[in-house]
Amino acid sequence: MSKILICVDIDECAGNICSLYADCVNTMGSYLCTCNEGFIGNGLTCADINECNEDNQCDPDAACINRLGSYECSCLEGFIGDGRQCEDINECATPNICPSTTTSCTNSPGSFSCQCTVGYSGDGVFQCNDVNECLVANGGCGNRATCVNNQGSFYCLCPSGFILVNKTFCQDIDECKEQNNPCGVNEECKNIDGSFECSCQLGYYRLANNMECVDMDECKTNPCHVNASCLNTIGSHTCTCKRGFSGNGTQCEDIDECSAEGTCHSRALCANFIGGYFCSCQEGFNGNGFACEDVDECALPETKCPSFSKCVNSPGAHVCSCLNGTLADNDTCCLGKSQTAIIFKLKHRFRNKV
Repeated sequence: MSKILICVDIDECAGNICSLYADCVNTMGSYLCTCNEGFIGNGLTCADINECNEDNQCDPDAACINRLGSYECSCLEGFIGDGRQCEDINECATPNICPSTTTSCTNSPGSFSCQCTVGYSGDGVFQCNDVNECLVANGGCGNRATCVNNQGSFYCLCPSGFILVNKTFCQDIDECKEQNNPCGVNEECKNIDGSFECSCQLGYYRLANNMECVDMDECKTNPCHVNASCLNTIGSHTCTCKRGFSGNGTQCEDIDECSAEGTCHSRALCANFIGGYFCSCQEGFNGNGFACEDVDECALPETKCPSFSKCVNSPGAHVCSCLNGTLADNDTCCLGKSQTAIIFKLKHRFRNKV
């Protein structure tokens, strides 16, 4: 009887033939060693993979810790999370994280810092001392402002009569506008730095500092022209040129009445003088200069013509006319050139009167 031989597969994996960090898979007549996740090798030997040196899922604000066949992510100090997601811890939200009320906390990624608040100087951790801002440029207080220092701050103080603008600048208060004319009757308000003055209005004066303003009689100081009349009024005065003068009262010039036509009668002479004029009738006329009438010399007893002549009156003069048509002169009737001379003399005399 013959023997039948049967071949049975050997399970190599039973003998731990693969690496400790590998999986062994038995196959018909063989086996397969595969390194576990987190390891690298041929399965017979497997080396740990350092995931921290490669791309991993740790947050940028986390530390990567390599483990055998794996790795861990741990958030850095100042951050909180599972390592794969880390959020900044706001330390400033913790009460009294900074040691003093004169410090302020500033949060930063993964940390925080304490610094002295405005108005103090120091390291923010151990000490913060008040800064006296008034020692530098008067604290920025300008135009008569006084700098007043206090703990952690300062302020600008204005003197009386000023108001603080933009917390640093003193501006004068115009009391004349703000108080709606605080002065008395016949006074005008004048604003000055920090206060105001009440002075008498033009045309008024004050007998004493504590008295009211009364009207000033400007005419006492002769403010007008010598040829003008001064009239005092309440708070002022007027100057009026006298009759015969023209101008504004402070300057007066004589009016030449004779230069105007018709001032005197046409048979009168006009004589101008300072502030007036005089009209006098021409020789051979009677009147006041404004009205002049011809004098009839032939009717006057002192007018005598020779018996052989006749008296003929003319405007402003007369002639003795001979019966033969000539004129009498020196008791003689003149002929020819003598008569012409007499007529010329009379015409010249009459022209000068006009």
